Amino acid sequence: MKLHGTIETFPLRELIEMVIYSSVTGMLVILGPGKAGELFFRDGLLYHVKRGESTGIDALAELFEFHQARFEFISGITSERETLWGSLTGHLQHAERQAMRWRQVRAYVPDLKLIPSLLHAYEAALPQVGPAHYPVLNEIDGKKNLAEIAEHLGWATIDVAEALVQMNVDGLVDLRKPDRVARTKRDEESVTSTKSGLFDRMLARAAATRQPDVLPTNPVMREPQNQEEFILKVLRT
Repeated sequence: MKLHGTIETFPLRELIEMVIYSSVTGMLVILGPGKAGELFFRDGLLYHVKRGESTGIDALAELFEFHQARFEFISGITSERETLWGSLTGHLQHAERQAMRWRQVRAYVPDLKLIPSLLHAYEAALPQVGPAHYPVLNEIDGKKNLAEIAEHLGWATIDVAEALVQMNVDGLVDLRKPDRVARTKRDEESVTSTKSGLFDRMLARAAATRQPDVLPTNPVMREPQNQEEFILKVLRT
């Protein structure tokens, strides 16, 4: 059996309930923006949901965010994985609430690979962050992405996303893609290398222009030139 249509005609929740009521086994594919979602049923029981790297409730919530999508149900297809257990009604309600929360922050967090970095010193940012968000603030190191922070804390990704978006809106955190982080690091290293090279060249030039230590016939008492004086002399010539 192969069934297809759009979620504008059959909303996702009604579609899932219809498959459950039919007590069929197979895979429901949701084809919306980005990666496709896959929902697996066994005798009408929804036991596994997958979309990209997301699974279970997180994947189901992402699918509930769709306003427009096509669907296909292909009977007989199963999966060895199981990511949903317990009351399906509770899962659907949780996923729908989570989808509503994601819609509010999705413009700031298009994916979970964004890497947060502090725009101010930790001590300056701390008083401006609510106590509930301290654990997230403590995880920001400019290396871990949103998904990794959530995994390390054992939090839901939406909870971490909301905390980081609030910090971003408050001007405390920048949310960058991994390629931007890598490019920024390369630029910083290039600037550091350039400054170091310029400083070395200035010292070398200063050393080359230093006069030999020969006492004049009538010596004038003055402090010996130091390294800073030579650099200033080079800059002025």
